Parts: sequence; structure tokens; C-alpha cells
Amino acid sequence: MIDRERLWLDIAELWLDTEQDEAALRHLAAVLRASGLSREELNAIYLFEVAPLVWPNCWSVAGVWSGFEPSWLIAQCRRNQQRGGWHRLKCRLLRWPMTYANREDWQRVMHML
Repeated sequence: MIDRERLWLDIAELWLDTEQDEAALRHLAAVLRASGLSREELNAIYLFEVAPLVWPNCWSVAGVWSGFEPSWLIAQCRRNQQRGGWHRLKCRLLRWPMTYANREDWQRVMHML
């Protein structure tokens, strides 16, 4: 069983200002598979916990490429985890811009599970 913090850190890499190669996507799929969580739970982590924090990086002229600050990411993901229906509604409304840059990669990873 992989802890949720590891999932947050690994999923967030999809929003780095770098190209994700096949090996990186396979690694992410292996981490997600090892978590023991369902696809539905993994999609919820992706959309409601991680994406709201890091999606602006893909729309930035000079985005972060080396990695997000782990303590910041973990603290903010915990906060998002506690948020209620209003947060989830905002995430659904912003789904397209939040996932635009990595939607295809995420779908490929989910197919690898």
C-alpha cells in the first residue's frame, strides 16, 4: 500500500513544465496500481486534490520543471482533501483548464492500470 502523500507528489509531476516520456507514465501507473485504490478514487485525487494546486504551472510562461515543493504540496493537498461540495463544483467547472496540459497522459496512465 502506497501512502497518499506519495500519490500526490507523483501525480503532480504531470503538471511540471517537462515532457512526460513513456517510462515516466509507466512508473506513475505502477505507483497508482500499488496504492490499491480504485480508478474512481485515483481520479478524485487527480481532479480534486492535486490539479487545483498545480494547474497554473502549465499556463505559466516559465513554469516549474524541477518539481514542486513537497511540504507545500502535501499541506495543500490535505487541505483540498478536507474541502466540501463547493470545492468539488469549482473543480468540475475548471476541469478543462486544470487538466488541459496532461489529460491525454492521465488517460494513458489510467489505461495502463
